[in-house]
Amino acid sequence: MKILRWLGAAALVTAIAVAVAGWQKVRQLRTENEQLRAQWQQLKEHSEAAAEAQSKQHNEELQRLRAQAQEVFKLRNEVTQLRSTAQDTEKLRAENRQLRVQNQPSGTGGTGAGGSAATTLAPNAQTAADQFPREKWTFAGYATPQAALVSAVWAMKEGKPQVYLESLSPEEQLRMAKVWENKSEGEIAAKHQQEVSQITNVRVMKQQEISPEEVQLTVFIEGPNRMEIVSMKRSGADWKFGGFFRDRQQ
Repeated sequence: MKILRWLGAAALVTAIAVAVAGWQKVRQLRTENEQLRAQWQQLKEHSEAAAEAQSKQHNEELQRLRAQAQEVFKLRNEVTQLRSTAQDTEKLRAENRQLRVQNQPSGTGGTGAGGSAATTLAPNAQTAADQFPREKWTFAGYATPQAALVSAVWAMKEGKPQVYLESLSPEEQLRMAKVWENKSEGEIAAKHQQEVSQITNVRVMKQQEISPEEVQLTVFIEGPNRMEIVSMKRSGADWKFGGFFRDRQQ
């Protein structure tokens, strides 16, 4: 009988020991579970913050690309309009030239076999009216070839590509539209300002009438100290810059 009691007591002690060990193991697992939950929560918060930051950055980049696309579309639309306007203007000028030829009285002196279409005017005396120092550059309008030339140079110095474009003949507008096709307005303005940064004075040395619609100016550019021959073309009642003769040879 005592042996059974001892065996029962031993079994009870063993059961209690097993229960205590199991309870400690459960508490340890519960602690580890809570730690894992806390780590998971931190990772979740970090992941959500990173995703939010990435989404914000993506939206900002998308807005920037949309703005750039709108600017490119605007510039391309302006170039297309300029091309269309220049083509229409050139067509009208060709029709006007044809009408002049048709209405020219017979017997008038034209360009004979030994004649020349160009008429050379006497070189201008170097007066203040023929010199355009940098500090006096301004928008001078388009009433004369010299005024139109100064207006174009002033637009370059001030970084105004649109004003410069309006100073050009229709043919030169078409040529420049191709040159500017992949450039922003800021890039064009910076390039213009750099091109005229060293110029201190523009002197018209000689004027040559090519036709009633075109005048050739021989210009000395002080600063870089080089001679250029430029074309000035009539467009309606205005004169416009028709480009450098060296560009026609390229």
